[in-house]
Amino acid sequence: MKKTLLLICIFSTSLTFSQKKLFDTLKVDSNTKIIGRYPQYDKKKTYEKFNFVIEDSISIENFKRNISLGDEVKNSIENPCFKLTIVKNYDEIGSWTINPTQKSAMTHDGHTYKFDISQIAMLNATNPFDYVYEIKEFKSKLEYQEYLIAQKKNTAFLFDYGPQFKYEGSFEIEFKKSEEFSSPKKISEYLEPFIEKIANKNEFSVSYELNEKNMGDHNQFTMKIQGSKKIFEKLKLKKLKNLNWQPTIEDAYFFYRK
Repeated sequence: MKKTLLLICIFSTSLTFSQKKLFDTLKVDSNTKIIGRYPQYDKKKTYEKFNFVIEDSISIENFKRNISLGDEVKNSIENPCFKLTIVKNYDEIGSWTINPTQKSAMTHDGHTYKFDISQIAMLNATNPFDYVYEIKEFKSKLEYQEYLIAQKKNTAFLFDYGPQFKYEGSFEIEFKKSEEFSSPKKISEYLEPFIEKIANKNEFSVSYELNEKNMGDHNQFTMKIQGSKKIFEKLKLKKLKNLNWQPTIEDAYFFYRK
């Protein structure tokens, strides 16, 4: 299962900010960075001229004191936007959407406020910044963790968006359409009690996807079960077969200073 990277900015739930200041509660240390950047999906690098990085503690404290929000306005996100990100110990712990044209910013709580872009527009002149990123595929959480450890030895490495690996893999079960199995909902309700004898409810997922097989053959429903290989091996249903076990494969994004 590929990790779908969210294209909107993600806000850390561990931080609490007032309406007027973006960074009131940020505790700054030598591993803290403030990064302004065009989002990686913006191939045209629309707002590259605003890119900046602030790394020394005194400058970050000054930035915190001076950056502010105006009155609340209607929610909106420009495409492309500009990202204002806090990085600490190689983790992106907070990120905000800046709308340069609309002169607004969407904060951690999903509210949008007036934002004077001039607060960050000149930082590129004194703190220039650019970056590259790579997308790498992983077959296990351990494989990802080993790669991440190696990247932290690279002085250019900034942060990453790591895979979740919630489920070990997935498999399918085909149900012939019948009065008993007349819909994916009925099949899910049939399957779940059997699977719960093997794994906890939060350790698996049952879904129906409009894939080529389901769209092409309306006399059956092929259900997808995500979870551990233990479920694939131990789930035994009369006249039904567990098919096509696929280990989970997920992507991670790694960001480096250029």
